[in-house]
Amino acid sequence: MKQHITNERGSGVILTIFCFAIVGIMLILVLNITMAFTKKEQASIAAEHASLAATSAIYDKVNDVINSHVKIIEVEDGIDILEPLIDKVDARKASLSSSGLSSNEIHIRAVNEVLVAEIPDDPVLRSKLIHAVSSAKVGIPDIIRNIINSNGGKDADPVWKFKDCQIVVEAKTEFKAANQEEITFASDQDISQVGTGPEIPFLEILGY
Repeated sequence: MKQHITNERGSGVILTIFCFAIVGIMLILVLNITMAFTKKEQASIAAEHASLAATSAIYDKVNDVINSHVKIIEVEDGIDILEPLIDKVDARKASLSSSGLSSNEIHIRAVNEVLVAEIPDDPVLRSKLIHAVSSAKVGIPDIIRNIINSNGGKDADPVWKFKDCQIVVEAKTEFKAANQEEITFASDQDISQVGTGPEIPFLEILGY
């Protein structure tokens, strides 16, 4: 009788230990899945923010051209007509003022519409814009790296490109797996996500 009770108690202890082990394994699995999704979302946010910042860098350089460029049109001998590019952009912005767009959206739309119309007939403007975009490209890697780092991404050489007149950025985060002693539930790895900035229509005319 005593031996029977002892065996039951022993079996109960083993069952309890087994149940705790299963619960522990499930908790570690859930923890790994949760951390993986968190790191994926973190990488996605970092990539999106970096692509937006890189796009803004392009417009910063382009705005300098818009503010300074003046098209010279010869109408008669010794008589020229001066057409400041900023005047055309401002006029287009005024026509879009009741569109319901934000001031930044109106500016971006006006800039693209005016440039798409003006570039084909103004080789000087085209040359200035190509130089402006090239200049912006030099600083984009550092911008991307800083944005990714500030959003918890992995510090690495920036991976980005122009695709369909948009800036595409890849960001990575480091996933550290939770394991139990000698049992491996998952491996450490980088989680990669891609962010795509808004379209920059005038880039197509420049050959990007």
